[in-house]
This record gives sequence, structure tokens and C-alpha cells, in this order.
Amino acid sequence: MSALKVSQIRGKLLAMFEPHLDVADIGVTDKERETKILSRSLAALAIYLEAGCTEKEAAESVWDGADDNGIDAAFYDASTQRVIFVQSKWIIKGAGEPEAKDLGAFVQGVKDAVEQDATSFHPRLHARFSDIALRTSTPGTSVEIVVVSTGASVLAKHGQAVLDKFTAELNGDDPEPIAHSVTYGLSEIYSGLANDLSLNNVTLDATILDWSYISAPHPAYYGVIDGLSLKEWWKKHGKSLVSSNIRHALGSTEVNNEIRLSAASFPQKFWYFNNGITLIANDVAKAPAGAASRSAGVFSFKGASIVNGAQTVSSLAKVDDTPLGQVRVPIRVIVLKDAPAEFGQEVTRTNNLQNRVEPRDFVAQDPEQKRLRQEMAIEGIDYQFVRSDDVVATATSCELVEVTTALACATGESGHAVQIKTGIGRFFADLKKPPYKAIFNPSVSGAKAFNATVLLREIDRWIDSKKLTITKRSGPRWGILIHGNRAIAAAVMTRYGLSKLSEPIATFTRDLDLASLHAHCESAYTAAVATIETTYPSKFLAVLFKNPSMTKAVFDSAV
Repeated sequence: MSALKVSQIRGKLLAMFEPHLDVADIGVTDKERETKILSRSLAALAIYLEAGCTEKEAAESVWDGADDNGIDAAFYDASTQRVIFVQSKWIIKGAGEPEAKDLGAFVQGVKDAVEQDATSFHPRLHARFSDIALRTSTPGTSVEIVVVSTGASVLAKHGQAVLDKFTAELNGDDPEPIAHSVTYGLSEIYSGLANDLSLNNVTLDATILDWSYISAPHPAYYGVIDGLSLKEWWKKHGKSLVSSNIRHALGSTEVNNEIRLSAASFPQKFWYFNNGITLIANDVAKAPAGAASRSAGVFSFKGASIVNGAQTVSSLAKVDDTPLGQVRVPIRVIVLKDAPAEFGQEVTRTNNLQNRVEPRDFVAQDPEQKRLRQEMAIEGIDYQFVRSDDVVATATSCELVEVTTALACATGESGHAVQIKTGIGRFFADLKKPPYKAIFNPSVSGAKAFNATVLLREIDRWIDSKKLTITKRSGPRWGILIHGNRAIAAAVMTRYGLSKLSEPIATFTRDLDLASLHAHCESAYTAAVATIETTYPSKFLAVLFKNPSMTKAVFDSAV
């Protein structure tokens, strides 16, 4: 039976991905040509299923070939802020799995990507490697390691241990893990191809409370649904539930964490806090109800897809059942049966046009920010703290994110530098308490905020120039410039003199001693490298600089 499934999968894989794959390096007379193409197609399929991207995008993410350092495909999924790394193996018999040594080579390749070490990758991959490496170094980005084969769905002990050890090392002590692994075997591949996300063949059974009906110009239902029902939808259908959405579930974002927290802590208030979900469905069947009751209607929506609210549903799926029974979520369903062909796409597009409100947007209501803007304006500086596409950082202007980063590095200790590397969004999660209040409070003047920003810009320029002097882009001397840039900045600011930051902007700018600053940069950098080489010689630097105690040890040595 397994061999039969492999045979059935073969044709569909080739049809989906071969036209888009780069197979120029596989000779026409190569006896393993088809196996190699199928292996690449399998890697593309893993990306396609995980990210919900197009077949062409998935095929273009394939790295497989000479000197790929064990990575067969790599893809940055912007919707989930996640880098997906894939190793694939085509097994004709439909049984077996990748060997532990191959998995070891794979995780080493991923480690090199995270550490931005390109030495083991073929020059043909360097452009794509640089893009992926940059993504992995961005705070908030997670890493997903996918092993896919037409074999076992569960890896043997030694193979799984390789993946578990690596993800544990990458996650370190972070309470919110940024890395995990997934294994796709023959069963998952077969199911994934049989239930292609693009087919939109989901049927959803729903009990809608306090429902109403709109008959024209297009039929629609609206009302309230309980959270437990939405969780069951997600468990049963997963990403197929959002096949028509322009975005899939975004994973562990701050907004989604807030959704889960609200549902778990204040289930009876959830309706007041949430915008609800919108579905489109090709058709609907409704169970008969006595006396035209609108208190509860039982529906079956065919060809259904969530076009707005994917984050709500996927987040509720991670909440315990008990509070979900009390959660009520606004819902509306638009039926497309007699609508024009393009109407469903219009609904999807217009329901996703709203500008997303981010935690940082509430900074605009903080009097401290307005005070800082006024104080900077008096000295001729334009402080832009309201989110806008027109923000430009110049010698006479600055914006919220860089000011936050600069002030976090100017506290005289390393803790806030760690939080910046973990994700700057944490500073805006709660404007009434640290870390936000630790750097934005009455003791911080507009001059200090801008002077710290000027100093950080100069330190970043030094770091960029230092990178150019390092020919071997690997090891602590390279990695500390990538992952330890904020810890280095914090140390250099302390060495240069934090008291100077409170000087008037004109005075600080006039007296800025670049030669002295660069000397401090070099000394702090040298000391930090020595500490890492001595104390943490084999530690993942991407993890080290998110660890408070380890970062403090490096910081203390560099001050």
C-alpha cells in the first residue's frame, strides 16, 4: 500500500513543482535525475503546506544541490514572521526515514544560517542565504525545522534526538521558544495533497446564537458563536479553514497572545474585546427550527473559509476547553451561491484593508511622548512617535523605534538590551510598567533621548565598518557583531559616559568625540569576544544574547 501511495504522489508532485524548479544542475542522462527532482519537489511541498504560499514560490525556495550544507529548502513566511528550513528525502518504497547523520548535517546548516556563517554554502546560494540569515537575526522571528520524506511519520530515537537537542540549544532558557521541529511522513504528504488548501472544500457545522439574516443583495447570516466550536473547527481543518484568507495564522504574536489571555482570563468579556470573524461559504443548509426561533440556529456551511479573524480562531485553539465554553465571538457568514464570481475575492480583500492597530500605536496617547517631542522641538529636532510610512531618520529627526532601542542601551545595564534582542514589541505591551516605564519616564529628557539615538547611530556605523574587516564570517568575532550589537552598544555608551547624554543636544553633538567613541567600541568588542571565547566557547550566540545572565557577563567584561 505504501508503494502505491508513493506512486500516486509522484505524478502530482511533478505536476505541481517541476515546471518551477531549477534543475539545470541535474544532467539529462543522470540515472537519479527523477529521484533528485522528486526530492526537490518534496521540499517544495513542505514549504507549500507549511506557509500556504504558491507552488511557484515554494519551488523557488529550494536550495538542494551542490554544497547546500544540508538545507534542501528555506523560506521566510512574512505572515507568521517565521523562517522555515527543510530537509527532504524521496523514498521509493514508502518506508524508512532520513539517517541521523543527514539530520546532523541539516541542523548544522541551520545553525550556520542562524549564526550568519556562509562559509559552507555554495556561492550560488549566498544571495538567498544573506536574505534568510538577515530574517533569522530579526527579533521576533521564529525558526521551524521541517523533515519531510515519503517514509515514516515519526523519526527513530537517534534522529529525533538530533532535532530535539538542536531546538533545545536554539531556544535556550527563553520561556517563549522560538524554534521547533516538524516531521512529515508519507501519511501527511498523502493527506496534504489530497486536501490541498486551494481546493476550498471545507464544510463547517455551526450553531449560531442570537442569529439574524440578511437576504439582499447577497444572503448573509450574523450572530454569536462560542469559542469551543471555533477550537473544534481549527483542530479538524487547520489551515484549510483559512484557504481564502490573505494571511494564515500568525503564530505567537503579541496580539495573538492577548487574544489567548483574554479568553483564558476574562471569557465572559471576550465579546466586548474582539472584532469577531467573517466567513464566506459557497452554500448553506439550515436545520429546521420551531416557532422561527432566532436564539440558536444550526447551520452547515459548504465550501467555507475564514477571510477575516484567522488570528482569533487559531489563538482560541490554544486555550483550555473550560473557559472557551463561556467565550462568545461575533460571527458573520456571507453566502456566495448566487453572487457574481468575483464577489468572494472582493469580500476577502476589503475585509483585510483595515490598518492593523499595534501595541506601539497606543504610545501616541502617552503624555511622556508628547513631552519628549516638545523638548526636542525646542532644540530643532523632529521626534516622530506616531506610526507612519513617512518616517525618516535624519540628523535633525528621529523616530520611536530607534529612540526606544537607544534608551534601552543607555540604562547602564544589560537587561534592556536583552529585551530589545528578544523583541522590541515587549516595550509597548504595557505602557504603565517596565520595561516601557523604565526608559520613558519623567527623568528622561528629550535631549537624552535624542543624544542616545545619535550615539547609537555612530556605534552602529562602527559595527557595520567592523564587519567589513572580518574575512571569515564565522565564530565569535563575527557573531557578536550580529547578535551582540545591542550589548556592545550598551557597554560603549556606559564607557563613553551616560551623564553626557543629558547635555543640550547642540552641546553633545558639538563635543562628540568620534575617535574616542571608536576606541571604546574596539575595546568593548575585544573584551566581549575574549569573554565569549573563554567562558562560552560553544554557545549559540543567537541564544546567548537573549539570556540575561550570560549577556550580563559579557556586558560586565566590556564596560
